[in-house]
Amino acid sequence: MSFPIRRYLAEPLCQQVPEFPQVLRQVSMAAGADRAGLRREVGGPRRPLRGASLEACLRLETMVNGLDLRGVFPQQEAMVSITAIGSDGPAYAGYRNGDEVDHWRIEGDLDHAFGTAPEVITLLVGAGRMRDRRRPFAWTSETRVPLESLAYARILAHLEQRIDSVGFGPKGSRLGTRESLWLLAGSVAKLVQALPDGPRVRLLLRVPTEEHWLPLLPALHRDYASPELCTNWFGRTRRDRRLFKEWFSKLLGEMLGEHLHRVEVVAYDALHDVGSLLEAAVARGEKPTAAGLLAELRGTDELWKFVLRPRIWEGVRNELDTAQRFAPVDPSRLEGLAGLVHAADVVDLLKYGSDGPAIVVDDADAARRMIGLAERFARRHPDGRSRMAAVGPLGKILGGAPGPYGPFAQFQGDAQRMMVVPESGDSTYGEWVPTGDLLRELYFLR
Repeated sequence: MSFPIRRYLAEPLCQQVPEFPQVLRQVSMAAGADRAGLRREVGGPRRPLRGASLEACLRLETMVNGLDLRGVFPQQEAMVSITAIGSDGPAYAGYRNGDEVDHWRIEGDLDHAFGTAPEVITLLVGAGRMRDRRRPFAWTSETRVPLESLAYARILAHLEQRIDSVGFGPKGSRLGTRESLWLLAGSVAKLVQALPDGPRVRLLLRVPTEEHWLPLLPALHRDYASPELCTNWFGRTRRDRRLFKEWFSKLLGEMLGEHLHRVEVVAYDALHDVGSLLEAAVARGEKPTAAGLLAELRGTDELWKFVLRPRIWEGVRNELDTAQRFAPVDPSRLEGLAGLVHAADVVDLLKYGSDGPAIVVDDADAARRMIGLAERFARRHPDGRSRMAAVGPLGKILGGAPGPYGPFAQFQGDAQRMMVVPESGDSTYGEWVPTGDLLRELYFLR
């Protein structure tokens, strides 16, 4: 016996046009219901869960038992993602959160991650989800290009004017970022509150910053970007990171209350090492390269030296080549500037997984990539101690259609309120709800 759960479907047109009011349609999902590339499956005595749904529930139970979580009650239900060709993909396991059922996707080698009781647990939060929600652009006098595309020589070769400015667009997709921060804060608070009294908790909020600096380097080398433009961009993204961290910390403190004292906030992730070298080089009038940054990082500390060792790097790449389509990361993404970002993710997981489990709380697909790559490096490390896992929370605002906009909504605006319409109602009539109130209703810790 199952009860319907409430979700919201974002109207596709409203996601794509910033000026449009954001319209959300309430939908109920009973067992077997299919919405926005997700299907809800509920098990029972006569119809037990199978396949991806069963595996997802077993993995959630393993984490709950391994960390001795209190107040996280796994359910015999899951949300199964549907691939572009219509087959079943990974599933999110359900657990009771107050009167609701929320869903997490658990990744990693759980037997190793939770084999012994930890003294400290590190939560690495948000880099992948926020990278997907807030993408910067570069503007010339005639065109706009995604900033990350400047890392590719074939794109840069077609650039005919110097870059005038860099930014996040007129609206900056801030609505999607706000929704992500609420979802992640609720999941972090749930984990911290559910942990037993013993282990300490470290929190590393990974707001994308330095990865937005790296794509400018090829443009700087070819004089399409000036040092002044780069320096201004460094400062802008650093200020954004500070504001996001302040907002997230305030929200988390409100959710955790008396449990906040358990959380030790870590100031910077490993990409800060990359940024420090890059910023100093530009300030000296130099034009740093990926190869030059790699050489300097090898002297930063022993973990960077290990991760960037050519023999280790090549061994992991060969393993990914062998895995082909089952590889968590495309081997070509380990090269050049993109490789620096992946290397920093690995350094963080090896570092914080050495004295207790490092748990990535992030977009499920991004978390799978981080964990899948880092575990391959961990198996090659001499002490082999690093323990890691991932929690990928499923949001409650879903895309308007299966495919690239499912399951999450790709909002483009910064609406201060949204129109919520009934499941069977006319989309032109509904209740205007302040965005903050709606996100609080959906994601505040219960």
